[in-house]
Amino acid sequence: MPSKTKPAQQTERPARAFEEAVSRHLQERARLLLSAQGQVLELLVSARAKIVETLTGQPSDFQQWQLTRLLGQINDVLDGAMGQAGALFALRMSDAWKLGEDLIDKPLTAIGHSIEMVLPQLDMGVLKQMQAFGSLRLKDVGREASAKIGQQLGMVTIGGQSPFEAIKEVQKLLASDSPRRATAIVVTEVSRAFALASNERLEQAADIVPELGKQWRRSGKLHSRWNHDLVDGQVVGAKDQFSVPNPGGGIDKMKCPHDPNAPIEQVIHCGCVMLPWKKTWKVKTPGALPFSEKELTMDGRKAALEQARKRTEGRQE
Repeated sequence: MPSKTKPAQQTERPARAFEEAVSRHLQERARLLLSAQGQVLELLVSARAKIVETLTGQPSDFQQWQLTRLLGQINDVLDGAMGQAGALFALRMSDAWKLGEDLIDKPLTAIGHSIEMVLPQLDMGVLKQMQAFGSLRLKDVGREASAKIGQQLGMVTIGGQSPFEAIKEVQKLLASDSPRRATAIVVTEVSRAFALASNERLEQAADIVPELGKQWRRSGKLHSRWNHDLVDGQVVGAKDQFSVPNPGGGIDKMKCPHDPNAPIEQVIHCGCVMLPWKKTWKVKTPGALPFSEKELTMDGRKAALEQARKRTEGRQE
């Protein structure tokens, strides 16, 4: 009996080690994204408190407000917050870049492909450009917030609204619009760093590991993009592109989730990932991930997609 089960065990152990390594790095990615969001939000909350304190300290008589001086103080607070956010953001992108590289190296090593010490270092120039671009976008959030705050305060100085009403509007702006835009930038760009590093590393590894490919894996969000759910499990060669339906019609060619050449509607708020894949590997879910009962109940589009899949499978049988 032991001799009969040994080959199965030899197959199962590498497969389990591969999936465990992939799962571990995807969990690290999720923690990294949450950490990056939390750090940026904390800076914005602090900036909001300072700005509101500055405004509440102004004279109750709007005619005594010194708009130029007041806006200068607010700009200083916002510039400082966004500068700090940009520095933290760059660090989290570096973490994501290394983690994306490890998503390829570590699982392949777990199944006997020791590529980590053989392949060259990824081009860090790409990461630096992404960091610079992302930091500029965060600064734009600060500038736009400053301009909108200026409009509210300008209304006070001409008697168009009371200081109390202006402060309420500024609080609303700094509590919703600015954090929403800043966190969207952080999540999108940190995810992009992870995805591009993984893709670049996979293309390098393809020169060493025969028939290496890549698989699109959906995010698992409750209300995810229907078109990304549709391509879940799609497999292409390591240096080829995925074919992803565009919500507006047609097909977008993407080398990985968060591809910088893809339309913005394909990447913003996207939680999908790309995984290393090979036909001969034994994995728990080789194709599309089944939808959970909660997903099917809460999202009608997923329920419709599931029914369409079942009809297709029935015809194939």
